Amino acid sequence: MVSPSKNAGPRGMTETIPVEVGTGKLSPIFSKRTQERSDTTKGFVCLNDQQPDKMCNDYRVRFSCPPSYCDEDACWTEWYDRDDPSGTGDDETLSYLHKENPGKICENPLAIEAQTLAGLSVADAGEVIHKRDTTTGFVCRNKDQPDDKKCSDYRVRFSCTPPYCATEECWTKWFDRDDPSATGDHETLPDLRKENPGKICPKPAGIQAQTLDGLSVARAGNVIKTKDTTSGFACVNADQPDGKKCSDYRVRFSCPESYCDKDACWTKWYDRDNPSGTGDWESLEDFHKENPGKICPKPLAIEAQTLAGLSVAEAGDVILRQDTTSGLICRNEDQPDGKTCSDYRVRFTCPPPYCDEDVCWTQWYDRDDPGGTGDWECLADFHKERPGEICEHPLYIEAVTTDTNTPSTSTGDIIFMSNPSKGFFCRNEDQECGGCLDYKVRFGCPC
Repeated sequence: MVSPSKNAGPRGMTETIPVEVGTGKLSPIFSKRTQERSDTTKGFVCLNDQQPDKMCNDYRVRFSCPPSYCDEDACWTEWYDRDDPSGTGDDETLSYLHKENPGKICENPLAIEAQTLAGLSVADAGEVIHKRDTTTGFVCRNKDQPDDKKCSDYRVRFSCTPPYCATEECWTKWFDRDDPSATGDHETLPDLRKENPGKICPKPAGIQAQTLDGLSVARAGNVIKTKDTTSGFACVNADQPDGKKCSDYRVRFSCPESYCDKDACWTKWYDRDNPSGTGDWESLEDFHKENPGKICPKPLAIEAQTLAGLSVAEAGDVILRQDTTSGLICRNEDQPDGKTCSDYRVRFTCPPPYCDEDVCWTQWYDRDDPGGTGDWECLADFHKERPGEICEHPLYIEAVTTDTNTPSTSTGDIIFMSNPSKGFFCRNEDQECGGCLDYKVRFGCPC
């Protein structure tokens, strides 16, 4: 598959255009091919006379549409691993997989996905792949690899219709069997299975690791020896620079639903501070004091976003802390060019007694267009114009464009406010070129 194509938007910005194109074998459009058009107005056109060899590939297309038009039946098969690279390479060919697994894979798959047994994508593995399509399957040849290396051992799965679907997978609970006080932190899968019989599936589809403070492996900055679905996780103190020790990690695994941690859920959103002083201090200790009994003593995870609905990454602020021990801390002094932090809210993953109440969404509303000073989807106005349709105190708000249902966070517009207690405001004066797009909103209310 290829990523959605991009065209210049009405104000010179880049907008995602929801059309996807692949060849008859679902290979992406190769750069050496010249395409005349790929957009949601005309569709896709490839002209033979513009190609180096005077002939286009045979393409098929699909479009991003409202749910009623969607191909809802497609799903993924189980993972299959029929070969290893000990001979000439790893041949996960569809013809052999059909013979060896009769009735398990559809005759004409819609897509193919491949990853190493350690859970790495083809791109992450960095190997030269001979074939990967829905006609042949997957072939990696040892002779194609540089420096006399061999292929990794791969597994594949295919996108088919429901009779061929795999069992739905989700995440186990977190496991923490070791600490780095000795030689390092060894969260090894064989030991975890011995100590937690029946809690981890025989062949996990994925692994996640984080420190006990909630930091990802990347943010913790340790050198990791092992992190895969065969061995588990290992961080060795001797591998760390400058005499440092490993952080203390916990791990969880992607398994069929029967192994899942079904009890974890999210609290409601909390916003106790704003950045008008030294920064935005969404401290877990303060939350516990100010909201007794509302947040579990030891949250499993934390999520933060600005009041405008942007993730921390999208906001681009320098964050001092974001973990399940401290909460979120953004200091104004850490921001470049004299900027101040955005105003954040946070929520935590906890057991059910601490869960947020069920949320029901209203219909979509569009009361304004950007023809004047901007697009003002004000909650107070909705309450006046549509009495009884929206709760007095919504928990959430979502905003998308009226034409393509593109989320406001993905359009490139500078959003003045997106707050469930106020509404959604986009001001034309804030945009670098032209005015706001036309948005519609909906509100999440207690059920």
